[in-house]
Amino acid sequence: MIFNVLHILSSTVYSLLTIVLFALTLLTPGDFIYQCYVNHRLVNIFIVSGVYIITVLLGLLIYASRIYTNRTALSGIPKAWIPVAKGEVDRSVQRIVEDGLSRSSIIAFQARPRDVFDETNEPVHDAELSITAERPPWGTVSHAGWSAPSSLDLPGLQYGPVIEELPHLIEAKAVSLVPSGPIHPSPSRRSFLDHLEMEEQSVPDPRLVELLQRPATVGLRDYIGHLTALNLISPPELGLDFLALYERARFSSHPLFEDEFRTLMGIFAEVLRSMKELDYQLVQEICGEEDDDESRVDSESFIGPSDEEGETDTLGSEESRVPLHRERSMDSSSVWSSSFRSVHTAPMVQSSSSSRGLSRNASGGLQNPWSNNSLQRARSIASQSSGLVHAVMQSILRRGAQFLSSRTGSPASTNDDGFQTAASQHVLFPKVDPAVDGEDCNQDCASCTIHYPARFDVELSDKLYGNVKGWATHILVATGKADWVRDVADEKGSVMEAIEKGGLSPSNGTLKLSASNIPVPDEYHHAEDGERPTTVVLFPAFKIIDHVTPALAPDLIKYFVNPSITTTTPLRRLPRTTADTADGSGASASEWKEENVDITSLTSLRSRPLPHAAVILLCSQKTRDARCGQSAPLLKREFERHLRTHGLYRDANDERPGGVSVYFISHVGGHKYSANVIIYRRRDFEWYKTADSGAQERNEEEDEGAAQGIWLARVRPEECENIVKHTILQGKLVKPDQLRAGFDRVKGLTSW
Repeated sequence: MIFNVLHILSSTVYSLLTIVLFALTLLTPGDFIYQCYVNHRLVNIFIVSGVYIITVLLGLLIYASRIYTNRTALSGIPKAWIPVAKGEVDRSVQRIVEDGLSRSSIIAFQARPRDVFDETNEPVHDAELSITAERPPWGTVSHAGWSAPSSLDLPGLQYGPVIEELPHLIEAKAVSLVPSGPIHPSPSRRSFLDHLEMEEQSVPDPRLVELLQRPATVGLRDYIGHLTALNLISPPELGLDFLALYERARFSSHPLFEDEFRTLMGIFAEVLRSMKELDYQLVQEICGEEDDDESRVDSESFIGPSDEEGETDTLGSEESRVPLHRERSMDSSSVWSSSFRSVHTAPMVQSSSSSRGLSRNASGGLQNPWSNNSLQRARSIASQSSGLVHAVMQSILRRGAQFLSSRTGSPASTNDDGFQTAASQHVLFPKVDPAVDGEDCNQDCASCTIHYPARFDVELSDKLYGNVKGWATHILVATGKADWVRDVADEKGSVMEAIEKGGLSPSNGTLKLSASNIPVPDEYHHAEDGERPTTVVLFPAFKIIDHVTPALAPDLIKYFVNPSITTTTPLRRLPRTTADTADGSGASASEWKEENVDITSLTSLRSRPLPHAAVILLCSQKTRDARCGQSAPLLKREFERHLRTHGLYRDANDERPGGVSVYFISHVGGHKYSANVIIYRRRDFEWYKTADSGAQERNEEEDEGAAQGIWLARVRPEECENIVKHTILQGKLVKPDQLRAGFDRVKGLTSW
């Protein structure tokens, strides 16, 4: 009653004051207008009236805009989150909100269904209704996508980033379950510490780690299925339950609430707890077909100071030593392709000298791969350290001799073959012309979506052309791998080691030796270390030599490299007469041609022409520089994409005539100018369509090989399209500043 009287009194006083103020406000202009009317000054009346009318309109406009601004701000406040916790709003606002919620809860409580015939069911007075802030009757107020700031265990947690990390946590848990075994230092390190007793270290088996890692292109559902197939997740229904919740949380347009998020994390914790170590029988199956201990011990590279300015030495995780085999696997059940197939399907045999592989007991069972006998065998390898030191010294002397040797030829010189040194890039190879090749011939690809990482830095100020030493022949040795030890000549039991450290030097000029990812033949996996046959590709002859072993490396040089055409052999001419061959027999390249000796009686090696029209070589050796390991796969994808549009792409197993193949090779020099791309191309891309069968037979006997060799640097993915259109197909330069070296056997020009 008192409240109503005060309210009426306050309203009455406010109304009276408003009326008096309004009357006083109108008194002054009313008197002025009256005086003007008496004095017959009508113009002044209109002026004063207009001013007051405009003032009133401005006031109304300001008032309306203020109301509109307040209502717009209030409508922008999200209704899904009601801040009622202490400290989130002012005390007065918090009290109003809590009072409103209390009234709503009381109304809901009183309106509940109840038994009206129950005598004890009496209405509850407002003061007797207990409401606590910890457990309010309206439930827990939450926001979709993140927890409340007042939450005790998850204050202000965003659910999205946590859900995105779940696949990585599952992968980390799976990899952590890989069993470990002892390893020993490589002979290169033990040669300096042979007087110390090295402690045995324990590291996870790299093949099992690769088996349990999730590739970037594999989804979580396939990865969970892969782990379930390996009996890492048990029971299988647990993985399916987790996938159902995860995929809804990850890909749904509606974010999770707190109770749903806690349910997902509970299932995730059960998945991690259910993951057990790999079955020991599976470990035996994978580890039992491993390479012998000597190839494993020597696989560690001795990383010393960089021999080139700008190189970045890296010690990344070493890839599997099992080379890829030529035959494709027909098993498509696994989501892994090359890595999974190399572990399970690569046919391998146990070497007699193997110390790390599984040995068999009298009953035929498999023993532990890390037994004491294997440790003793590994320690015995340290006695070979003196030979390694000798090899290192030879490598140092060889590099020093290359550094001190003068560059062959000058910009105006003519070599013994009649080839001239091109003074500039434009003289050696023509540049694209927008008037002939189109306006976009020198523009980057507009549709390219592949780019280098943001921190991919290369040297851009140096002049590239004319600073590379010349070479006569170039051979690629198939290894089935995309990365190698720092110096490929240190690959134990390889053809590279036999050529480099065996003192085999061709008689027809400098030989460029590279390891490549060309698949090895099937016999490679069945032979012992040091006797593994592999494939060698010879450039610029475009020739394939099959089943080359380290023991047959002298025959490779004598019967195939020495009589081969070189980068300075004019087209349609036989190689010039050279000095004596490596074995001192005095037979020269021309003598082999003139006498037409049947080499089938001299060596077991056989050759055949490389059927492709051009070859693209990409440096991918990340043990020399991390940038090459990053750039090569990206460039390969772009080159393959653009070659397919022209119908020219040929993979490693495609031997159809014509087309272009792309291979990874080892260190070629100048990593600070990454990416390095070497292109060997024929003069005629359709030479195999010769109608005259006799001419076709002569082409097979006297294949003219590569007409041009083009070495580019600083190549980026967006430049691959025009390199395919103009450089590979036409022999033109898109960006002449990218040319490091090259030769043109038609013009008789080289860059050196």
